[in-house]
Amino acid sequence: MGNTTAGSWRRGVALIGANYGLALHPVDRNGVHVPGEPASCFASFWTAEWSKWGSGAALLVATLQGWRSYGSNEFFAATLATELARYLPEAARFPLNAISHTQDDFTVQLDLERGFSATGSRAALEISGVLDRRQFSAPDVQLGPAGASMTHVYLPCGEGRLSEFGVEWPGAPTVYPGPRGPSSSAYLAVAESWVV
Repeated sequence: MGNTTAGSWRRGVALIGANYGLALHPVDRNGVHVPGEPASCFASFWTAEWSKWGSGAALLVATLQGWRSYGSNEFFAATLATELARYLPEAARFPLNAISHTQDDFTVQLDLERGFSATGSRAALEISGVLDRRQFSAPDVQLGPAGASMTHVYLPCGEGRLSEFGVEWPGAPTVYPGPRGPSSSAYLAVAESWVV
């Protein structure tokens, strides 16, 4: 290991899986976005085929009133929130001070032509209207004081819905043009891996 820099040997794969995200922005009674209004909530559903924190699925919901998690494994959900999800750009306006957990099991459906849904008895997330598919790589993601690298296939979507305890959140995702194609606050990130 003659040319290995100090500490670099400790970096390794932390998660292999997928992340499905939805930030809802306020709309008026005609369904038109209210200009300049930030997202009212951000939902992130994670599936880990393998991670150093375990495997499984968890739904994280971030709001200005706090963070909530849903799933069968509270430790797994809380660790995803503190180690990864809180640092996603869509979550930046929702500080993570604490996270409350609700036990739930999800039925997950994924169709890369149409979209994704995760339906539980307490919460549900649906993202649809796939607009594009492209490879994405971020070699230097800041996770607090540490850095990480992340790759996935990114599918921006035009529609999304989030409900908790039978109540659907108002709002709609925001779609905007980008240099490589459309982007959206509703997305599917599949074949995702994190190296930390």
